[in-house]
Amino acid sequence: MCGFAGYKTLRDTPIDHALLHTISELIAHRGPDDSGIWRSHDQKTALVARRLSIVDLSAAGAQPMLDDEQCVVIVFNGELYNYRTVRAELIAAGYSFRSDSDTEVLLIAYKQWGIACLKRFEGMFAGAIFDRESGSLYLFRDRMGIKPLYFSLQGETLSFASEIKALWKMPWITERISVRGLSHYLTYLATPAPMTLFEGIYKLPAGYYACYTASQDISFTQWYDPLAYDVIEEKDLSKQSFCVTTVRTLLDEAVVKRLMADVPVGALLSGGLDSSLIVALMARHTTHLNTFTVAFDGDPHEERSWARKVAKKFGTNHHELILTEQDAFSFFEKMVHHQDEPLGDSVCIPLYFISKQARDAGVKVLLSGEGSDELFCGYPMYVDYLSMYRYWKLSQRFLPNVAKQGLYYAARPFYSEYPNRQDLIKSWADGRSLFWGGVRVFSELWKPDVLAAEAYEGFDPIIEKIYPGFPQLQDSYAVADYYRSQFYKKHPKGDFFSAMTYIELKHRLPELILTRTDKMTMAASVEARVPFMDHKLVEFMLQVPMQFKYHHHETKYILKKAAEGLISNDIIYRKKVGFASPVTRWFKEGGLFTEHLRDQLRSPNRWSELLNQSAIEALLKKNAHSSVNYSYQLWALNNVMAF
Repeated sequence: MCGFAGYKTLRDTPIDHALLHTISELIAHRGPDDSGIWRSHDQKTALVARRLSIVDLSAAGAQPMLDDEQCVVIVFNGELYNYRTVRAELIAAGYSFRSDSDTEVLLIAYKQWGIACLKRFEGMFAGAIFDRESGSLYLFRDRMGIKPLYFSLQGETLSFASEIKALWKMPWITERISVRGLSHYLTYLATPAPMTLFEGIYKLPAGYYACYTASQDISFTQWYDPLAYDVIEEKDLSKQSFCVTTVRTLLDEAVVKRLMADVPVGALLSGGLDSSLIVALMARHTTHLNTFTVAFDGDPHEERSWARKVAKKFGTNHHELILTEQDAFSFFEKMVHHQDEPLGDSVCIPLYFISKQARDAGVKVLLSGEGSDELFCGYPMYVDYLSMYRYWKLSQRFLPNVAKQGLYYAARPFYSEYPNRQDLIKSWADGRSLFWGGVRVFSELWKPDVLAAEAYEGFDPIIEKIYPGFPQLQDSYAVADYYRSQFYKKHPKGDFFSAMTYIELKHRLPELILTRTDKMTMAASVEARVPFMDHKLVEFMLQVPMQFKYHHHETKYILKKAAEGLISNDIIYRKKVGFASPVTRWFKEGGLFTEHLRDQLRSPNRWSELLNQSAIEALLKKNAHSSVNYSYQLWALNNVMAF
């Protein structure tokens, strides 16, 4: 696991070594064990690397890494779980190795197969490869987007980094808020790739690589699509026993792969189904297992007793951490620093603190349960969408448009305090699809209240190159609809929940959930691994019939069946609680975050031109004196205004 940065330029200015050192120090938390800088002889290309030593702790795994012929140089962030298999194949082809690192295997694999080598690897990764013979520089991101990669083309230069903060130190890059990105953030709590909150700063989408040639042309290629899977026969998928066995096998294999390390490996343990199942599978293959649990003081829903039960059953060395509102508030500014662009998910706070506790306990690697709810239909909200879907489609089809619009206007007064519900009815009346994503904080009807003005942002050719036909609008519904249309083009007979899962795989998972996991664990110099995001498991679950995901009012039905016999039924079938911060309590009863937001509203800053300060102040007052809960909207606003 590492952090990296670099650039390839047309400019004639000599490379500034002090600048590269400054950039390296900015991302030192991603790799405190070692650092390196490489510069080309023509002063046009530079690479910076920080190393968190996980596999092959020797200096032989240092980066930037060059091959023996000095033809190819690489910086790489992540883990390749099957690198030893690929290494053996390369040795059989006549190559030799000077280290036991996965970085060198990727380097030599590129020499043998070119950039198509990415398809041979299983893991989580992002990186850059500079081919000195062709003059081409490749940027690449893993299948699921577990590791981030940002880039810019400002100043006649391709600049790139694991974190945006490294780009700001490059003097040719300017910072300007993207109103389009801001609008999408307010809806989704994260900007959808390839956009960020900043104009001219992009994130490479999951499963893509970019090629920047010697002639300074850039192209983008989708090298992985979760829908391009090996089709399983329907007669097998129709059998519950087959699906249960396959889920258990694939998840067990995913966990085993992620135990690969030359340092201690632990697990985040809430005591819920996902984390408990991961711990159960880890315990089958490793000893001296450390588990970590975090809770907030005064939280009536905290799950420490369940986590203790699991830890006791599997004999783990268990650690607990209790946080207060003051702890959370004291970390808030640091959280914003590590986010780089706003991630309006308050889980960032406990995730950082528990990662820091793990690091302090000598654990560098943590397994976590992200992605399970999206694959297996775990959220109650998903059940609500499934329940609505049939009536949504039938009524849209048979009711005349004038009747639908009339019903919408008749219903509006009853939902004056609930703009998102108003917007849901309007979407139905307008003939739009039902599902936008697993989070929708400010709907299209609500956003004009908090955005100061609808500023125009021009057509962006880079977005068009990456996603042809992608809607370059402030309408966040159009983003979800773009992904939905891509799904149905490839799978015209695909079911509604598989389309939901695909939308989540294209945005919410990589750009919010997995990015927050990366940013907050790496802030503590810890690597997080996510077994449920193993691409083989994802591809299988996209084919499993809906009846095995939600069955007889049971969410995660097939996963629960797969867990039987591994963990106790009282853990498997207890009510889902969820891993969250008590944001409602902080904004309804506490004072620290409320006052912080008020202070930001009183202070002159760039947001006064972009956000309606009086509308936000009114929202604060309504939240304090009403039974209606706007705390999550206030958290999202407080988060973005801290930038």
